[in-house]
Amino acid sequence: MASPLTTQIWSSTVPLHITLSPSLHPSSGPPPPYLLNIPRLSYLPLLLPRLSVFFHVPLSSFTHEGIELRLLPAGLLADLYAPQLPWRIEVGDGWGVGERGVADGFMNSVKEADFLRYGSAKGIMSMSAENSTALWDAVKDNDCSVFAALTRPLLNPASPLRHIPLRIYIPHPDSDTNNTGSFRVIQGLVPPRLPNNDHQTLGHALHTLIPSLFPSRRDPILAAAILHGARVPLHATLEELMRECAYADGWVAVVGVML
Repeated sequence: MASPLTTQIWSSTVPLHITLSPSLHPSSGPPPPYLLNIPRLSYLPLLLPRLSVFFHVPLSSFTHEGIELRLLPAGLLADLYAPQLPWRIEVGDGWGVGERGVADGFMNSVKEADFLRYGSAKGIMSMSAENSTALWDAVKDNDCSVFAALTRPLLNPASPLRHIPLRIYIPHPDSDTNNTGSFRVIQGLVPPRLPNNDHQTLGHALHTLIPSLFPSRRDPILAAAILHGARVPLHATLEELMRECAYADGWVAVVGVML
């Protein structure tokens, strides 16, 4: 059974206001927008079949203020771009991936996280084909209880925890392209405990990986850490964040936002 915090994260959504790219407008004029709430842990391309039916045209990609949106969870994208809500995005026929591509990318990310945690991906690799399919179906259906039951063995194997799957996303303008929607992704080998056997905290990990943005291990001086739309205290224990607040692919994906 998932914890109350995990259940709350799975229940949280991002309100979307989706319009059709002007290049695809029919001669009669722009169609009405498509409005919905997408689960934070879901992926935008999973909306493409219903959007193609709604707008009566094959669709394959999403943009925010002209920026192609990457294949990341919807909640992480919202944390990166910090839009006004409802988030106004465009759907078009640019380069994109279908559900199979999303599923493959998701499973690859799950394997990476499993390997980092225990030095081997045998946990996810030994999962039956039936359970692997059920795992992805739980993400598509936003079914927290089924997902928690399937991933419990991955988080509690006999082997000791080696590293926390932590990725830090830093929004920054690209000086070469004047693209204000670009960002850096930073990760490293982050053990669950410090040399003195204290629990690794988010602040200690951020200070180790990005001391220029997080000069203090305890207080957010230059930047704050955002996870699932909320500011995370730097004293939070990373192992607890991994077990309670990771995205469905197993990664603790934190966005560093300048203060």
